[in-house]
Amino acid sequence: MKNFYRRFFLVLLPAFLLYACASRPRQAAEKVKELPVISPEELPPPLKQPFEKALEKVKQNGKDIDKYFILDKGRIVVKAGLRDENGDFEIIYDLENARDLGASAYEVGFSCRDKESGLLLKDALVWNPLVGEGGLLLSFDDDYTDSWERYFDLFDKYKARVTFFIIGKPNSFCAKAYNRGHDVGYHSLSHFDLRKMSRNGFNREAIEPVKSFRDAGFPLSSFAYPYGFYEPWMHGALLRSFGVLRGYGVTFRLYSEAEIKHGYISSRAIDNTVIPSDNDFYRAVTLMLRTVKFIDKNLVLPLTTHDISAAAAWGISPRRLEYLLKTADDLGLVFYCFSDFAKQGSGDAQVAGR
Repeated sequence: MKNFYRRFFLVLLPAFLLYACASRPRQAAEKVKELPVISPEELPPPLKQPFEKALEKVKQNGKDIDKYFILDKGRIVVKAGLRDENGDFEIIYDLENARDLGASAYEVGFSCRDKESGLLLKDALVWNPLVGEGGLLLSFDDDYTDSWERYFDLFDKYKARVTFFIIGKPNSFCAKAYNRGHDVGYHSLSHFDLRKMSRNGFNREAIEPVKSFRDAGFPLSSFAYPYGFYEPWMHGALLRSFGVLRGYGVTFRLYSEAEIKHGYISSRAIDNTVIPSDNDFYRAVTLMLRTVKFIDKNLVLPLTTHDISAAAAWGISPRRLEYLLKTADDLGLVFYCFSDFAKQGSGDAQVAGR
């Protein structure tokens, strides 16, 4: 009987709303466009109760709500599915416009759509991010050691740990970075495109130099491909010597701990040249950090840049960097290093193909 009334009102309610629109001709087109969005008071009883129960469950924001994200033309959209005896609903969260309520609380608007009827209600929930759920895996590439060192105090201010992927041979910066709680990975000897090199050249660039670092007491448990370029066979060759391999791109991705330990991940670029506008940077970073936290599955967001300078195309301005660190800290994200996920072996570099 419940399903009978439900189906009856699914036919009756749209007809009623269309009639209401027809009674006000000048607003008819606008009302028809807004037809799927209604308020709880407009729902007839057989639809009102299931919707109210769904809204209440979404507002509780428990772990039983299975959240996920999709990329819609590059834009991050956070969604959830809710299916039980009351109905089948799709939830879409508006994290981008979440309102900061202070005291580590945010008001997050959301829409709840009944998949059977297509009717849509909007509401909001209060989100209290917990410290320790979700993480940021921030890394810096190349040889900007003097620049990086100048911002050690800024990292300390937000208790941030980062990974520096360096080029070349062991140097004094490695010891300074480790002593400040950071991590050092390898980015090759000369930053050549490894795809264009012979196997012997690949070994000389990516693997043979590692022994000198380890002899000096620097583990180098991770490797970042120059330019993010690689051939599939390189993964196997490098994983004999490194625990984690890192690529580089412009796509937002989240990883579980198990996926990172599997060997290869791609890190999202946040360089000044990739996101030219400060406002676009703040919006993008805010949404990315809120997403990894809000999904609440203890996932990790890899982000990568190079120099720390307002003038650097391939780098991040100090103001942007502090915004990133502060936002991550405010949300209670964990600052990870690549060595946290690396399964380090004997520490002896092995040469590919030998």
